[in-house]
Amino acid sequence: MNLTITDLGERLQMLRKAMELSQKELAATLEVQQNQISRLENGIGGTLEMLLQLVNYYGEHFHLHSMFSEEFEVIKKSENLSQPLVYNSIAVERLKLLKTEFSDQITDIISIIEKEGSC
Repeated sequence: MNLTITDLGERLQMLRKAMELSQKELAATLEVQQNQISRLENGIGGTLEMLLQLVNYYGEHFHLHSMFSEEFEVIKKSENLSQPLVYNSIAVERLKLLKTEFSDQITDIISIIEKEGSC
């Protein structure tokens, strides 16, 4: 997957919404124009400086290690947990998702094999 400016804009919007902020509120916090936020979130333009300002701001509140990767997740930072515990909780959440995904697939495979065996 190649990350597009539209994908990046969607991710920025997800981060803002996770903070329960409107574009206007975020713009006021960063002391920028609301249309600058809007243009980046809609993937229709913006400056590198504005993008970096948003990434730096969101980096104070979220783990952004996946911001520019194919697998993006909104993961809030927890101030009361140590770094290893934060990553452990991230790993546990991902494993839970994988368990659900693969459990369904394994059930389907077992069903197919059982049907073939009864022929």
